[in-house]
Amino acid sequence: MKTAALAGAVVVSLVAFFASDANPSRTVQVKVFFPRSDPGVRCDRVYAVPRRVSPPAVLKGAVAALLRGPTVAERRRGYGGWFSARTAGMLRSIRLSQGVAYVDFRDFRRVIPGASSSCGSALLLAQFNRTARQFPTVRRAIYSFNGSRRAFYEWLQLSPP
Repeated sequence: MKTAALAGAVVVSLVAFFASDANPSRTVQVKVFFPRSDPGVRCDRVYAVPRRVSPPAVLKGAVAALLRGPTVAERRRGYGGWFSARTAGMLRSIRLSQGVAYVDFRDFRRVIPGASSSCGSALLLAQFNRTARQFPTVRRAIYSFNGSRRAFYEWLQLSPP
């Protein structure tokens, strides 16, 4: 009888555990990366700030949070960068294949034209790459505008991968 009660308790615990993992209102903490104050000669210097996102699409949630930019309180503390309410919602899709994250955006070149300078592109890519590569399943990220890698990388004066 004690064995049956113990087995029943284990089953109930397992069901509760897996049900909580499937709960869509549960969030996990991720990091997004913003520059802080004047970067000086290190245009790619970015710092982690926490965000809460819903699993299982944590990479997508992190990139979407990055595109929303720093909060008002974070901006008061000196965080900045290219992203704001004007770039929020510009993520089209993310696909992960063999350690490569393919991240496609709506074309935001007109919203942040200064990102195409050498320092600006280093900062933009640092923000994207650090945010994407925090996840162990992402070794590398490739970006595009409306499905075109060429449009994204040529805007940054780089060769598309």
